[in-house]
Amino acid sequence: MRLTDIATTKSNLLRLKERLGFVKAGHALLNQKREVLLEELLVLQRDAAALRRRLDAALSALYGALRNALVADGRAALDAEALGSAHPATAPRVRRRERSVMGVVVPLLELVHDAPTGPTTAPGWLSPHPAHVRTRLHALLAELVHLAEVEVSCHRLALELQRTQRKVNALENIFIPQYHDTIRFIEASLEEKEREALFHLKRLKARRGATHHDAGEHR
Repeated sequence: MRLTDIATTKSNLLRLKERLGFVKAGHALLNQKREVLLEELLVLQRDAAALRRRLDAALSALYGALRNALVADGRAALDAEALGSAHPATAPRVRRRERSVMGVVVPLLELVHDAPTGPTTAPGWLSPHPAHVRTRLHALLAELVHLAEVEVSCHRLALELQRTQRKVNALENIFIPQYHDTIRFIEASLEEKEREALFHLKRLKARRGATHHDAGEHR
């Protein structure tokens, strides 16, 4: 919006002031959205850091249970346990839902077990270690699913925060200053026109007064 593109009329001045009010209201809303997104993103980033620490702990626990099982029962017993529990009907699945944060859709993920995940060592097993490995593995999967939820949410919120920040910057540095400059330009032009009109009016009155004065002298 350039200054020369707008006719310097009172109607345009009123229209621009009204638009500026809407733009400022939109700027305030975008600022509020930016603050909410930033706060939510900071919370999720802290959650992600905590989840990574828990994931490392769960992975260490899984390796420990697997090592104990290998020592106690051997590789063949673990292979048999893995093959016996690998049926698709007993595999955990991820349930996906959604929530909205200031218009940004983020996932809600949940690991669902359709079959019991506790120790299920059948009679004849030498030890309960294979079941412990399975329990640790399910715990690790649950942490992975939760971390995936948080990481995707962080990514989406960060992108929206960047877009919102760009809009706020454009309003603050381009559009609002342009509106202010154009409004000041029109106000100055209207004031100049009023001064010119007043000057011409005074000159007209002065001429009329002189004409009446000359007419009186001729009488």
